[in-house]
Amino acid sequence: ARKLRLDMVDLENGVLKIYQSKGSNDRLVYLPDDLRQLCCEYLKIMTVKYKIKSEWFFPASDPAKVLQVASVGKRFHRAWEQTPYAREGALQPTVHSLRHTFVVLRMNEWMKSGVKLDNMMPYLSKYLGHSSPDDTFYYYHQVEEAFSIKQKDQSASFVIPEVADEK
Repeated sequence: ARKLRLDMVDLENGVLKIYQSKGSNDRLVYLPDDLRQLCCEYLKIMTVKYKIKSEWFFPASDPAKVLQVASVGKRFHRAWEQTPYAREGALQPTVHSLRHTFVVLRMNEWMKSGVKLDNMMPYLSKYLGHSSPDDTFYYYHQVEEAFSIKQKDQSASFVIPEVADEK
């Protein structure tokens, strides 16, 4: 997202045009309406209130430059520290944690609704820019909530194996 140019963002239709993403593929990402509205508000604040003109949707402090990865991480960390979840000794998420959480929550929702993962994984995989559903199953074990899937899924033992207590 940090490399999104304004010409890649169609907020009227809620579509991001991603060029040369994973695997050097182009793809379209459809925004949910609440995110589309949030992006519209953000763009209005940036252009009207702060009078920032940039080719970048998320410009750096120098609007002619793209945000650096480190800047995104620092800003995310500052925002995280202001949440009630940030507490002494708690694991701190990263920006990429949001992607992992999205995948697992989506899979959990499908499982709860009785939707077969085999039917939906190719769509989710394509949406994420993965070359195959196998790449998407990587997220299966990354977030603690994946265990709710494990309780219903017959194949979970292959994906999330039990850890034996060695004595």
